[in-house]
Amino acid sequence: MEHIETKCFAVDTLTDGGLATGTITQIFGEKALGKSIISFQAGCAVTASGGSAIILDTEQSYSSYLVPYWRERMAKRFGKDIVVSEVKLQRTPKVSPRRRPVTRGQVITAVDAALSHLGVSYTDAHLSAVADIFSPEFSVDLPTKGPSVMIFQTPEVVDLLNLHGIDAVKEVSSGGRVELKMRQTPTYQSALHNIIQETGAKLLVYDSISAPFKSSFPNTQDLPARSAGLAMLLAHAQRLCVEFGIAVLVTSHVSIDPINPWDRVPYGGVILGHDAKFSLELTKATASRNKDRNPEAINPDDEKTSTKAFWAARHPALEEYTRFAYARQDGEGFH
Repeated sequence: MEHIETKCFAVDTLTDGGLATGTITQIFGEKALGKSIISFQAGCAVTASGGSAIILDTEQSYSSYLVPYWRERMAKRFGKDIVVSEVKLQRTPKVSPRRRPVTRGQVITAVDAALSHLGVSYTDAHLSAVADIFSPEFSVDLPTKGPSVMIFQTPEVVDLLNLHGIDAVKEVSSGGRVELKMRQTPTYQSALHNIIQETGAKLLVYDSISAPFKSSFPNTQDLPARSAGLAMLLAHAQRLCVEFGIAVLVTSHVSIDPINPWDRVPYGGVILGHDAKFSLELTKATASRNKDRNPEAINPDDEKTSTKAFWAARHPALEEYTRFAYARQDGEGFH
């Protein structure tokens, strides 16, 4: 098993050398602690070493903040220019091999004209839904060859699933429950599979995996659809790990126990827990976790100069929360 270094001492030490290839590593924690920064840093570290990274930006924070603020800082830290490409995903209609390709926009225009001619009332949402039916697959214009951090904005859970070869739509039952309806059997030859194969990417990042599921399935009655969608997505990611020997990094929000508000667990629960071989919780340096287990700091001398801490919540050879490491975050990321 090879490892991809993030250049953050705490993460690389707790994972026995960096993000393990062929498996999934999870980092979870509360809001605004730096999960996206460490994710982007990992991608930049891969690019600086000559590889490429794919980041699925489900919170749409990279183009507005992370890349403009951190790209030059990461380039300075790693001593190399970091190429960042924002890749657009476009749905492509299926057409007969004998016909010229058409765009999703052309489908919308044609349906719009037909409905207007018939005098049928409709909204833009109706047109979009119809176009999605006839445009089930994504087409991607990949950047020029060479090491880069490729950013894909995937805030919608249906788009995220489709990228993984899962053709599904959201529906609301008569009882108000949000459900996922499969339109065909999932395929492993997905758009994401083809992107990794074509680019030779070494790292795949989901930042975060919880955001699209939280927004699409907000109630407890929506749990079956949320669990099924997350399980299918992670199963696909695990197969990509094995076939291409890549590392997968997943960030996740936390769920808070209202009875024990100090207790934090990853939003994905047992589904994400079973798929992630390594799971780290990111906290403030002053946080305490399971003191009755006598947690051991790997680098106790760094306590006074550190602002954050990473805790080994899951490790193949350790008990939960028995080891942690302090981390320093500054203008060049995590150290």
